[in-house]
Amino acid sequence: MSTPFSLARTFLLTQARLLERLLFSVKFEGADPSSVGHLISAYQNPDGGLGHALEPDLRCPESQPLFVEVGLLALYDAGWHDKRLSLSICSFLESVSDPSGLVPTVLSNALASPHAPHWSHAGEPELNPTAGICGLLHYQGVRHPWLERATQRCCQLLLEDPPKEAHTLISATRLVDHLPDPQLAEQLAERIASSLPGASFFIPYAPVQGYGMTPLHFAPTPATRWRRLFTDEQIEGHLDDLFSKQQPDGGWPISWEAPGPAATCEWRGRLTYDAVSTLVAYGRIKNE
Repeated sequence: MSTPFSLARTFLLTQARLLERLLFSVKFEGADPSSVGHLISAYQNPDGGLGHALEPDLRCPESQPLFVEVGLLALYDAGWHDKRLSLSICSFLESVSDPSGLVPTVLSNALASPHAPHWSHAGEPELNPTAGICGLLHYQGVRHPWLERATQRCCQLLLEDPPKEAHTLISATRLVDHLPDPQLAEQLAERIASSLPGASFFIPYAPVQGYGMTPLHFAPTPATRWRRLFTDEQIEGHLDDLFSKQQPDGGWPISWEAPGPAATCEWRGRLTYDAVSTLVAYGRIKNE
């Protein structure tokens, strides 16, 4: 008899890209995490950055800071460390940063290739994705002048004027989770906690009827430090809602317009991997 977990696994095997299939195998089937590391390295360009539509809504081959965050997050999910790759990524980021170390989400060259409608212009250097990238590079255990400068600037901005936008706050949580200074990390966590309730794109209570970030994006497992920001009612309501959204084919849907069928499948694979991981972590489904 099919279970929600087995249906999701079948969906991933039949429709998801290699990255999410490998992440699933590492998390649930004991696969070697080096496979994820080798795959992310294959996305690297000569400039040290990551390219080739690693974020499915941007189909460009050129390196983008957003692709860097996606790649580093995959390494973190797999529990894999690659200092050589991480240091070369730092060199790329330094080449596209402003004097303070902040980087834009995407560069203007990304828009010359097919892309989702919401990517209508290149971004300015800002906290998102810089803070998240810094946190994930600290997880990798590297030291680099750009990383030190960018981390200092991100911490300064978070202390002085915490963002009120959910994507940026999620990026900030990644910095807090891996910041080498625990006392400073706790100060930043307090700023995030105070800013989140009124943030744009934050959906505090289920059901989710459009695009946005929910408490489960901030606390995908009950063990994370961010779980304490939400009531049991919020978490349980969103778990019910997430569980209910599994489709007959075993995957989860996306709520925005992707640039094409391949991107749609790739995003559904990512959302399915994330949904299964969260539902298993909270004991809503069994990995069987």
